[in-house]
Amino acid sequence: MDLEIKLRAIEPDDADMMYEAECDKAAWAYSDYLAPLSHELLQHYALTYDADPFRSGQLRLIIEIGKISVGILDLFDISPRHLRADTGIYLLPEFRGKGLAAKALEVAKEYCRERLGIHQLTATIAQINESAKHCYEKAGFKPTGTRIDWLRTPDGYQDVILYSCLL
Repeated sequence: MDLEIKLRAIEPDDADMMYEAECDKAAWAYSDYLAPLSHELLQHYALTYDADPFRSGQLRLIIEIGKISVGILDLFDISPRHLRADTGIYLLPEFRGKGLAAKALEVAKEYCRERLGIHQLTATIAQINESAKHCYEKAGFKPTGTRIDWLRTPDGYQDVILYSCLL
């Protein structure tokens, strides 16, 4: 069965799902967060969210299948001058391994190209994160470089692979 992926703006009701994502300790190794965000802070974020990506430099989108929220797709470090954006994607654990992240990236690519006029999307992926590398490659991203010892983890420093996709 082919599931239709939709990306939509965040709503106040998404605070619970965002809280679950932000408190997922397994994802912390791949982010710059030093502590989890509070539920109250995420509710405030959802209520005061600036959805103009060129003004705020970021855009958070909820990934949906039907009416079920399954994850988050972030565009950040958006450059209105160079028309590029970094990407990050998070799926709730029960929705991983089904190809949904790659499909969400395809939808995001179309939105970025057609609606925002973005020329290039990028991602920074830990070298050991095979599932993320596979996901981005499936969505048409190409590895373009390596940053050595970029992530400090409990197991030591890890390299990251830079991925790029021209739209």
